Amino acid sequence: MNGHELVARLESQDPIPVDRETLLGLLEAAEILRQDNTCVAGWIRILSVDGAILVQEETPEGNALARRLPSIEDANRFVDDRLGTYERMWDGCGCKINYFD
Repeated sequence: MNGHELVARLESQDPIPVDRETLLGLLEAAEILRQDNTCVAGWIRILSVDGAILVQEETPEGNALARRLPSIEDANRFVDDRLGTYERMWDGCGCKINYFD
């Protein structure tokens, strides 16, 4: 599946697990608008593909996911929230992230 096919699939399923080959194709097709190292679970990125705004993230186990958000503002709020949770996890709060919510 390439980046454009992934965007089409996100119309009906969200988030989508992304294998390494698909992730590389997605990053090749996308404009990276924001990229942050979570220091807990790899990189979290905001991408633009074919006019769609996506967030690509990784679980602590290294599995990649992609989800579509309605706007860049929503994507930034999502990423800021994730980074805040990772910061609290780093401080030992015991919080967990459900990556499929």
